[in-house]
Amino acid sequence: MELPISLRESLVDDLDDFLEALSANPSAEAVAAYLVEQLEVWAEDEGEDDLIGDLEDEAALDGSLLEVLESEMDSNEEFEWTGEEVVSLFEQLCEIDWEEVDDDDDLDDDEEDEDF
Repeated sequence: MELPISLRESLVDDLDDFLEALSANPSAEAVAAYLVEQLEVWAEDEGEDDLIGDLEDEAALDGSLLEVLESEMDSNEEFEWTGEEVVSLFEQLCEIDWEEVDDDDDLDDDEEDEDF
């Protein structure tokens, strides 16, 4: 699935802030729930109906995104609790391709330019 690189950057920053506010030993459950919540907020703002369900379907996860993220974090003793590490795990599990997207929706303009 393709998602905008700006979302990735925002997730990393938000997760770093969230992890910094937690104790030295964050729970995988809390971190996974926070990531899923941030994805849902972004999807709602973008008018995406069921981003989490789409991610789960496309990646053919063996459970919900929340459960799989939590399980992967818990099972890796060397997991580093950083925003970058959490987002990297998410992108690996869901096979995310990050794309550059112009905020002013230049994609539509590009399509119009092709007509000339």
